Amino acid sequence: MVDASVPTLRPSELERLAQLDEHNELSAEQMRSTSQRLGVPEEDLRRWLADRRAASAPTRRINAPEAAIPRAEVPEAAVPRADVPEAAAPRADVPEAAPPRADVPEAATPRIEVPEAATTRIEIPEAATTRIGVPEPPTTRINTPEPPTRQVGYGQVDHRPSRIITLSEAAGGGLPQISDGDVTTFLADAYRSLPPEEFARIDAVYTEGIQTTCRWLAEHTGRQCRHDLNQNGVGSWLGPRGAGLAEYMLSVLQPRLSSPNRFHPGAGAGVVDEWNDILSLYRFLGSLAADSPSRGHTITRLRGAQAAFLLHGLRLDLPPDLAYSVGPGLTTVPIDHDVIARVRARTTDPVDAAAIVTALFTGATAMELNAIPCVALTTDALIFNGPIGYTHAPDLYVWVIPPPARTLLYDARVNQESRPTPNSKLFTGAIGGAGFRLRRLAAACEVTLPDLYHWHHSWIRHAGLLRMSEQPAPVRNTDLLFGLKLAPRPRRRRAR
Repeated sequence: MVDASVPTLRPSELERLAQLDEHNELSAEQMRSTSQRLGVPEEDLRRWLADRRAASAPTRRINAPEAAIPRAEVPEAAVPRADVPEAAAPRADVPEAAPPRADVPEAATPRIEVPEAATTRIEIPEAATTRIGVPEPPTTRINTPEPPTRQVGYGQVDHRPSRIITLSEAAGGGLPQISDGDVTTFLADAYRSLPPEEFARIDAVYTEGIQTTCRWLAEHTGRQCRHDLNQNGVGSWLGPRGAGLAEYMLSVLQPRLSSPNRFHPGAGAGVVDEWNDILSLYRFLGSLAADSPSRGHTITRLRGAQAAFLLHGLRLDLPPDLAYSVGPGLTTVPIDHDVIARVRARTTDPVDAAAIVTALFTGATAMELNAIPCVALTTDALIFNGPIGYTHAPDLYVWVIPPPARTLLYDARVNQESRPTPNSKLFTGAIGGAGFRLRRLAAACEVTLPDLYHWHHSWIRHAGLLRMSEQPAPVRNTDLLFGLKLAPRPRRRRAR
């Protein structure tokens, strides 16, 4: 377990790798340990670093001057010219015959045939042109995505071709092979590159993500889901209960703001308050990851959710390196009833049991777990300001609780508030200094704590930071339309 609960926020694993690579300090041992912690093969990490170096390398332009191309300059004097004066045509001055006054037939008129002057033609050979065979530069073919894919807005400026990556998950329950492309090519890449049975598993999870998101959007916007790319949706993601929850959490958490209970609306927020916007978005994204059995499931569900947003005329931005990101559903431990039963059997204090399970599904640091107040616990999530407060909406902490773990957290809150001296913090006494007691509890319960990362490095917060992008124009792109279930299957690649 790696604990980053120090006042200074440490960078995520990928950021640390990139920094070491930039300074030529990356060793094989560091690459191996990072691969084990993230659960991603070393070769995928090396390819990611190579793509990053290629994207950041300055482009060299070679302006070849015209003089670089050898030309045979032939001076005019070298071309033989024959200046032949025009031949004087001999003219025979023959006096005109006096026309007879009598009617004489025309045949009687004498004609003198004077031959034309012979024109002397001198064949001048063309100047010999020296031809130098300059080979054409070889053409470098780069397999780039179709132009419409980039217009949708999800492609990066330095776009790299997507590929199938292998995740270190069991082939039985997880999705060990997925595409690391964005929503525009995710499903099409999987269809072209994987066997039919593997693609069928990915397509089922992807379709589940679309259906779940469409139901959520229809409930929160009050609009029927028609799966039409051309309809213009609105950014109001609140239902009646969501608005009430937002007002309640604002009152109990008392965020540190310059103006009470209100954020300054961003460029894309419109009339929707930014607090409500972020709270709804984080709860939705967290719900997709809360009961996910593997990293592959989480990524595939999120790609389906992006497709559903586009179908409703909205845009859901996710980190460009989602397959290598950290946070709930990616680097955390899935929670099921077997894990809950084992923790209950090995602990006697409900606060200890709740603290262990929360560390498993959040991957939070000891400092963050110690800072969770009892009032942060709602029916389905932990919502609080964080240990150091925040100044704008994306810094809000929202961890959706997996359904099997909710009873444990409710019991912990009742236990803390029913003490003779109630505790305001949910896990008081269960974490210990720098997480020492928490690690002992995990060993007793025979569970492995995940690598711990601050909320600021999680993929959910990055999605909140990216959400203010402008709406994309609908684009007719084959791969994207296939992912949106609006076009037939693309061609499979021929076997070589």
